[in-house]
This record gives sequence, C-alpha cells and structure tokens, in this order.
Amino acid sequence: MIAGNLHLSNIRVVRAGRVILNIENLQIRSGDFTGIIGTNGAGKTTLLRLCCGLIKPNTGSIKLDGTDFTKLSAWSKSNLRKHIGYIPQQAEYNPDLPFTLREVVAMGRTSIKPLLQRLDNDDFEIVDDWINKLGLADNRNQTFRSLSGGEQQKALIARAMAQNPGILMLDEPCSNLDFKWKYQITEIIDKLHIMTKITILMVSHETNLLPTGCKRAVLLHKGNLVTDGDMDKVLTSNQFEQAYGCQFETISLGGRKYTINKAIK
Repeated sequence: MIAGNLHLSNIRVVRAGRVILNIENLQIRSGDFTGIIGTNGAGKTTLLRLCCGLIKPNTGSIKLDGTDFTKLSAWSKSNLRKHIGYIPQQAEYNPDLPFTLREVVAMGRTSIKPLLQRLDNDDFEIVDDWINKLGLADNRNQTFRSLSGGEQQKALIARAMAQNPGILMLDEPCSNLDFKWKYQITEIIDKLHIMTKITILMVSHETNLLPTGCKRAVLLHKGNLVTDGDMDKVLTSNQFEQAYGCQFETISLGGRKYTINKAIK
C-alpha cells in the first residue's frame, strides 16, 4: 500500500485554448483529510482526476509518493492507480447489467488482481467485511440498481475501500442525496478516516458537507488555487468571499462549518 503523499507542481491544464487548471504548488501529506472547495466550474473535478492519473496536464508534474504520474507508461500508471480509491460524481454503472451489491463491491478486489486471476476466499472475506462495516449486510444480494441513492453511495465507498487504498478521493459524494443520507455519508467518510488514517481528498461546493475530521481546505476559483490552509481560516478569508462573490458568516455546529450568505439572512 502507498503512503498517500501527493505533490503537484507547475500544473496547467488547457482545453480548447482555455486554462482549466493552473496550480503552481500543492502538497498533500500522508494521512491528511483535505476538502477541495469552490464554485461550479472552479476546477475541482479536474484536480481530482489529475491526482488519479485519469487525465494528463499540459505542463507540470503530479507525484504520488515521489512517482511522477506524467512520466509513467499507461501500464505503470494503471498499476499505481490500484492504490487509489476513486469515487466519481456519477456512478460508472450500466443499469442493464444486474450486478448485486456484493458483486459491485467485489469489483474493488478484481481491480487490483493480476489479469484473469479470480478472487479467492481471502478476497471475499475483505469484500464481506466492508459490506458489514458499512451496514449493508441486509442488502448484499440486492441488485445495485434497486438500492436507494444513499445505499448505492455506501456500496461505492465499500468498493473503493475493498481495494485497500492508500488514498481515497471522492467527488461530491453527497450530490443528489436527501438531507438524511448526506449526513450519513459524511459521517461514514469521517469514521473511515479515523479508522484507517488514509489520505482523503473530498470535493464539495457545500462546506457543511465536509466532515468534522476535514481540517484543511483547498479553495479553487476559475482554475486557480486561491488559498490553502486551515479550514477555519479559509472560510473566513477575503479570498473565500471573493471566490463565491458575496459576504459570508461562518457558523460552527457539531464540528461542521456552515457558511451563511449575509445578504439573505
């Protein structure tokens, strides 16, 4: 398993002549829980996909534990990605394939096995352990598409954790969920960090959806890294108000940070 240290240097991503992301320097230490925040179109998803090695920057380096993604062959990059648990904003799932929840979680083990090697009893013990840890034992034989949105998200988290990753990356994991499920999913992510101590990067444009264990925030605006540091300082900074285009008051409830637009109080 990797340690989960990330270092981005002199990154530029340009698409159709437009700069999508421009980051001079960003370091994520092993075991950090970092929130990536910003308005829609700020470059949050692009940053996460870069860190996963799914896209390549026009310039710059992305090092994971000292290994530069941008200099790896496709095969080597694929092997390194086995150590990254990545949960995209949209579930990559074909609803016409009637996979059960257990089969979906087992894909996390399949993704790290050598080509054509079948899962063994040890693999399925890990799969079932994560199903149980996430409270999905009663749903294990249900088809994935029959699950509620919150249950599907828990299943995807279980799939990512079944990989035994050194770093977990989540892109808006609470989008399209109701209030109850948003709270449950963020609580699960918080407990995972406490339990495993792995590096976590979580994208959110709603600050109150970042769990209490998330102590650091990276603020993006129009593809630029505006500020990076302690969550409290970022949320009360002038840069935060400038990025969102209005004045905020920050309230702490139960360890979570709620930002309230002063203009609509």
